[in-house]
Amino acid sequence: MSKNPLFDLYEKLYFHEIEVREKLGGRLQTPMAIIVSLIGVLTYLLQNFDSGHSGTATVIFLFLFALSSTTLVTAVYFFVRSWYGNTYAFLPSAEATEEYRQLLQKTYEQYKDGDSLAETYLNDYLCTKYIACATQNTQCNDLRSLNLHKTNGTLIVSTVLVAVTFLVFFMGDLDKTKTSKPTEVVIVKPVDVKGIIMTDKKQEPPKQVSPPPPPPPPPPTRLIKEGVEIVKPQQEKKDGK
Repeated sequence: MSKNPLFDLYEKLYFHEIEVREKLGGRLQTPMAIIVSLIGVLTYLLQNFDSGHSGTATVIFLFLFALSSTTLVTAVYFFVRSWYGNTYAFLPSAEATEEYRQLLQKTYEQYKDGDSLAETYLNDYLCTKYIACATQNTQCNDLRSLNLHKTNGTLIVSTVLVAVTFLVFFMGDLDKTKTSKPTEVVIVKPVDVKGIIMTDKKQEPPKQVSPPPPPPPPPPTRLIKEGVEIVKPQQEKKDGK
């Protein structure tokens, strides 16, 4: 039985590329979260932008916003390329391989070394599949890795631009939610100014012609010493009369 000396190597390469495929799928989670966050920030800036504001800050903000959006769209393009539309090659199913093995045995059973020939051709079949599948998967993984690298690089630039745009938005007072609005005064019921003036006149106190008289004298103080009431001189004088 002849067997390719690199059979084991090709088999390991085949399964290695399958593992790389799974790892690349896990590495796509972080860029996806960053893309969603940046889209949320740009949406917030666009919704709260005061379009009536004019000046240098507005021009700088619009320029940075357009540049950030373009960079983010480019990052999304590379992200989609690294995530979707990639074709991998795999071995035939176990059932198909078993049917092929039985077919080889049936084909060479009439020959003296039929089992050896069937096993040799089966190994050639597996080795050929390992080489073809591993080669295609390697090319596919390399292309995905390249697009993922471009995605990360573009996201770094986009994150910096969005941060600068955010600073210009707030430092330039471009937030329409913070713009002071004129206070509206609504008169629900007319005010009767004439009635108020007349009421004030009626409530004015009358003018005093002469000064008021002095208050009457207060009652005398009672002085008590050991149960005997001491009468004031004025009170005694009144009693004598």
